[in-house]
Amino acid sequence: MNMEENLLQKTILFEMEGKNQAIHEYDKMIWALRTGYLTVFFGIWGLIFKSLLDNGLMCQSVLILKTVTILAVLITFGALAVDINYVSRKYKVIRAINLLYNAIIKNGNAQIINPEDFKDLILISGTTRVISEKKDQLENLKHTGYSRELFVSIIVYLIPLTALIIGWIWLMTVKF
Repeated sequence: MNMEENLLQKTILFEMEGKNQAIHEYDKMIWALRTGYLTVFFGIWGLIFKSLLDNGLMCQSVLILKTVTILAVLITFGALAVDINYVSRKYKVIRAINLLYNAIIKNGNAQIINPEDFKDLILISGTTRVISEKKDQLENLKHTGYSRELFVSIIVYLIPLTALIIGWIWLMTVKF
């Protein structure tokens, strides 16, 4: 084994550790964002409605409720956009590590490891734009779980917003 192969092997191992750590960090960020959003969304609305009901101000506070609803819609779509961004980056890293494993398996029995097989796979996967022939492979998120996680993102953010809209419709029909 020559020095170049040893360096490549160490780089690949380091990259695998880094990509696994990045996946865990993206998971932490995504769940912190989701749980924070849900806590704030339901906490704020619960406090607002409790205060309005306790003080008998429901019919006088329509303007406040409309303003807070508009803010809730904006915050919801902002949080959803950030969540989708993190999910996309996480699954780009997952895709890159899967391709890295495939390259390792492909080169497993080779006498001489071709560094070109690993060139695009040791980039920072979540944010780096790949400009090579492997770009389609690296940016194709099919078969990585991306679509399922994207569905969860949409559910987490749009169910509370839908409940709020249904509440508004109900509120407009009730006479106080």
